[in-house]
Amino acid sequence: MKKQRRLPGRLLIFAALLCRLPWQWLRRRPAEEAVQRILVLHQFLLGDALMATSLLAKLRERYPAAEIILACPQGQVGLYQSRPYGITAVGWHPRDFASVRKLFAMPRFDLAFLCGENRLSFLARAIGAHWIIGFAAEAPAYKNWLVDEAVAYSDQPESWTDTAARLVAGPDPKPFSLVDWPLEAVNLPVFGQTYVVLHVGASSPTRYWPAANWRELAAYLRARALTVVWSCGPGEERLLDEIRPEPDDVTMAGSLSLVQLRALLHGARAAVCPDTGVAHLAKIAAAPQVMLFGPGSETLFGASRFFSATPCIGVGAAWFPCRIQRDMHYRQTEWVMRCYRTVGDKPEQCHKPQCMAVVQPSMVLQALVQLLPEENEFNEQDI
Repeated sequence: MKKQRRLPGRLLIFAALLCRLPWQWLRRRPAEEAVQRILVLHQFLLGDALMATSLLAKLRERYPAAEIILACPQGQVGLYQSRPYGITAVGWHPRDFASVRKLFAMPRFDLAFLCGENRLSFLARAIGAHWIIGFAAEAPAYKNWLVDEAVAYSDQPESWTDTAARLVAGPDPKPFSLVDWPLEAVNLPVFGQTYVVLHVGASSPTRYWPAANWRELAAYLRARALTVVWSCGPGEERLLDEIRPEPDDVTMAGSLSLVQLRALLHGARAAVCPDTGVAHLAKIAAAPQVMLFGPGSETLFGASRFFSATPCIGVGAAWFPCRIQRDMHYRQTEWVMRCYRTVGDKPEQCHKPQCMAVVQPSMVLQALVQLLPEENEFNEQDI
């Protein structure tokens, strides 16, 4: 299949901008009571997209009668079919001209919110959004030219989930509840069992936990009559081949949709995941979980005020010598400490993710004791 190109969509955007930019100086923010249509626009991967759920919640609280459209990658649309917070999800991609044209065909939006990608302000203005709100100081600076209202990141450490809600003025939204994002009816063979989900995949090899550690953790769970359910994403089956699950384990190797995986996580006693998109899927499934942190920041991506109703315990080194990058979504932020390196043999790459290797199975078991206090078989002698 021929790879689609960005050029047709860009030509459409720039042609529309030529018509709209001369009138930019006339723009004004719509009165609050006049806001009827709102666009939330992003091309985030799954994890960042789900962390921005707090923004959807706050928009609905602030504009209870408004029509809210979420324009997101096509692969995420199915997850929103139960219409959380009354929003409507629409799939799009810069390389898919038909999807870009579909945004142009929609009635104009009063407000457009950019979760973290200010380059999308060019599209938002081209389709006629009256007022564009995004976060300040994205690099390079030209991405910010068409943002009408720039909101600064917090100068104090906080979860990016809580930062996302800052795009809307006012107090924090109420904490997440499944009432606001209902689960779809799904039937999986593991339902009815007492199980723990071990998701071994991640968006980067730097976040893979060693296979021997997964095996040791699974052995503890089996010894306590808990069914081990292994999970990974499409194309990550080799990780499970290295772990070698036991015959009585249940393996869901890249075979579930996001809706099914969310239901699987919701039914679990607990989940253990690296810092990746599925960990944030567990949050909107209201699944207690342990998150494994290596190159990522627990402050940014772990527990938050918005998801405080469901336990989320981070396990990993609080500080690591190569976790030194200080930016989030191309914005320099003094208190951020994370690592963007990829795995490889070049000097600037990570030769072996030592930050994940230091996360010991005993540390994860101690976290599970906190999540499952009624499982009295977990005790200090076992760990």
